Amino acid sequence: MIDEALVAYNAGRVDGAAGYRDPQIAEDPELGADYRIGLLDGRIAAFHLIAEVRRILGVRGSLFENPDES
Repeated sequence: MIDEALVAYNAGRVDGAAGYRDPQIAEDPELGADYRIGLLDGRIAAFHLIAEVRRILGVRGSLFENPDES
């Protein structure tokens, strides 16, 4: 059971980083909670990655305030 839980968590983490949610796995009574925790961790990791790239590039503020018209 622990191996299945780790697989579900990892699948959720990968899906979360990709911005995808598999509703069938998320609603599974046995593995859904592990998948959803991984999903959240993946989304948080993606957020931190984007924030770090923005920091490195010196991007400040919203990208939607002054869109590039070119």
